Amino acid sequence: MTQPTPASEDKGRETRIVDVKGRSIVVRQLLDAQMLFMAREGEVLQDPDVPIARKMKGMRRLFDALESQVVQDEDREYLMDLISTGNLELKDLMSFVSAFVDQDEVEKPKVRRGRRPAVR
Repeated sequence: MTQPTPASEDKGRETRIVDVKGRSIVVRQLLDAQMLFMAREGEVLQDPDVPIARKMKGMRRLFDALESQVVQDEDREYLMDLISTGNLELKDLMSFVSAFVDQDEVEKPKVRRGRRPAVR
């Protein structure tokens, strides 16, 4: 598995604290290229024509990218223990990505108003 960049070598990236099962985990923001990469791998996973071996490779790459966000080695070990015992859900890991999304920037659904009655 690829080793994430140590926090000491990564001073320019923003960090946030995310709660995972009652533990505060410090995560760093993904690079734009990583976000595009994750989107592409997500599409590969959903494509029924892609061989299972390729999907497994994509899944491993996605987890590597998410794991690279975790700043502290102890937190990374904690998360790996939770994953191996089946006590961590994918939505918990996805909170690493959503921690950097401003809720003001999220587009709200448009509400369709009913048409006015036709005047005849």
